[in-house]
Amino acid sequence: MKKFLATLLAAIMLMSCSALAEIVPGQLPLSDETVTLTIGIGTNTMVEDWNTNAQTLIMEKNLNINLEFIELGSGDDLNTKLDLMMMDDSQKLPDILMVGLSLDAAMKYGQMGRIIPLTEYFENGKAYFTEQTLAEGGYTMDQRLPYVTCYDGEVYGMFAFADTVHNSYSKSFAFVFEPWLEALDMDKPQTTEEFVEMLRAFKEKDPNGNGIADEIPMMSCNNYVKTNLMYFLMNPFIPTKLNYLDVNEEGTITFAANDTRWKDGMKWVKSLIDEGLLSPLSLTQDQAQLTAIMNPDPEVVGVIARISSTNLGASDIRRSQYICLDPLEGPDGERNSTRDAILPTLRASITADCENPDVAFAFLDYMNEEMMGVWNRYGEKDVDWKEPEAGAVGAFESLGFPAQITVISTWGVLQNQWWAQTGPGILLAKWGSGQAIENIDYNAAAAIGRSMAKCVEYANDSLVGFVYSEDEQEIINEFQSTINTYVVNSWSEFVTGVKDIDAEWDKYVGEFEKMGLSTYLEAVQSCYDRMFK
Repeated sequence: MKKFLATLLAAIMLMSCSALAEIVPGQLPLSDETVTLTIGIGTNTMVEDWNTNAQTLIMEKNLNINLEFIELGSGDDLNTKLDLMMMDDSQKLPDILMVGLSLDAAMKYGQMGRIIPLTEYFENGKAYFTEQTLAEGGYTMDQRLPYVTCYDGEVYGMFAFADTVHNSYSKSFAFVFEPWLEALDMDKPQTTEEFVEMLRAFKEKDPNGNGIADEIPMMSCNNYVKTNLMYFLMNPFIPTKLNYLDVNEEGTITFAANDTRWKDGMKWVKSLIDEGLLSPLSLTQDQAQLTAIMNPDPEVVGVIARISSTNLGASDIRRSQYICLDPLEGPDGERNSTRDAILPTLRASITADCENPDVAFAFLDYMNEEMMGVWNRYGEKDVDWKEPEAGAVGAFESLGFPAQITVISTWGVLQNQWWAQTGPGILLAKWGSGQAIENIDYNAAAAIGRSMAKCVEYANDSLVGFVYSEDEQEIINEFQSTINTYVVNSWSEFVTGVKDIDAEWDKYVGEFEKMGLSTYLEAVQSCYDRMFK
């Protein structure tokens, strides 16, 4: 018996000696002992080698950890493989799953016991670097955490977000070719009437100066019908936002696409098409077809909703000559642009098989340290980016974001310096919107930055960030996509004259109830009341 007790005591002492010391939030390195963490991660075509990547090496050095990677594929293959792994209780999972999970998937896997809730870490001050970076950006944890908290009240992962001013407003941008305004001695239009006058001048007064009536006043492509084309043209009549939802002063959820103001807006858009001011090809052609039309010399398109980086070549000076139109004031004084707030999303979870969850959480928290967020997007200082020269101007300086960073490396190419925004990472607006302008004559961001002030001034926020209950989510899944598709298809048919707006309006409105609009809005209202009211 004494021998057994002695052996047991020795074992306990050995365990206590080998156990990791308590992880102190914000303290680096995490431990005197090097800890290995296995990471299940998706394939990224911009990352050459996870093991030797410079971001991997600096995190391993600073934290005194060893990272081992298990690639899980990408796209549908990744989702399928992940689900099979979760369903197989006999399969040991990596310590960390560095994949984005929807809140539904996170709660499902959490309630299955395959990933662990991290709620207590956030509540007990363990998210040191995350809180520090949020504070630097003017946020609090209480403001961000609800958007990644599942309906069961648990947070099943670490989050990321990139707070850039351009992305928030981009869905309602429309761009005008500034040299045409200058050639015709016109200012940017401020009302729907002035907008029509401008388009008529583009059509009739040869602003490209080639002596040929080849100008197309306004054009887009099918990629942007349900955002930029519709948002920009309908916002002067009724606030037009994500899923066509809004909330009134009483806190009641409203729907734009069956409102009589929507009808008025469609009539106006139809008048643009009927007069040859808006090309009907905008509703059917794809990006490649739009690009082909945009690229002749001289240019032939005056207003575009919206421009992609692929529409004009990197050496095409016109990239900096298409500027944001201001939101238009409608006949009843309505004036809006649409802002979609940038919200955090889950990017990494800790599995139940992780033997050192405290270390794993501290590692994920460190990825949200401000400069690690910069590294994850731009790479290493003085290698991939540098501090701006004295006197440098920021692309969005007029909106309060002075030059903060001069980018050296190119996004979208294979490299071994950064993780290309994989996993957690908080990119504050001062970085994402603080790029110094280089090659200003070819800089599309500079053109946007100097011309979007009124888009910010008249911003109207979309309703985003809903965390639905299981019952609510079933209703959203059943009705939302069908309703949204019906709105877009009907809008296209009405504005092109396939359907008569006046004759078929009542029938159009009646179809929404057959599609379950009331039930759908009740589910949205229930969630809104719980989260925001």
